[in-house]
Amino acid sequence: MKSILNKISLASAAFIALSLATIDSANAGKLYKWVDDKGNISYQDQPPPKNAKILSEKETNAKEAKSTRNYNLPDVVVYTVENCDLCDKLITMLRKDKVPHIVLPLADDRDAQSRILQLADSIIAPSIFIGDELVQTNNEQSLKEKLEQAGFEFETK
Repeated sequence: MKSILNKISLASAAFIALSLATIDSANAGKLYKWVDDKGNISYQDQPPPKNAKILSEKETNAKEAKSTRNYNLPDVVVYTVENCDLCDKLITMLRKDKVPHIVLPLADDRDAQSRILQLADSIIAPSIFIGDELVQTNNEQSLKEKLEQAGFEFETK
């Protein structure tokens, strides 16, 4: 009788351990940052297409993925010039607020300059694209408002 109970207990323990391992692995996943052939950067929990270049992969679990802010939103691209204090100030704000963004030099990028001139009267730095919308501001609060309108979230203190 004792032998049968030990076998049942051992089988129950093995079943519980296997169940817990399965639940944990079901929650595991990756967050991918990748760039497509047009230069667009994406953040997704699915692997990128074969022609995309993976910039980073982050191991995560389902709980983390659900609480991740500011992913799967429009790309934020900041065009800057050298020795631009305002550029540095706004980039620091983006980093502090965990807004995914890329910083590109404006000086030699004729395509970016042309795109900016199609949308604005002049080229200034920084020129920030939130998706297709051009934002030219020297004010952190107005940039945050534009980001919030695009769906970005900020922690309140």
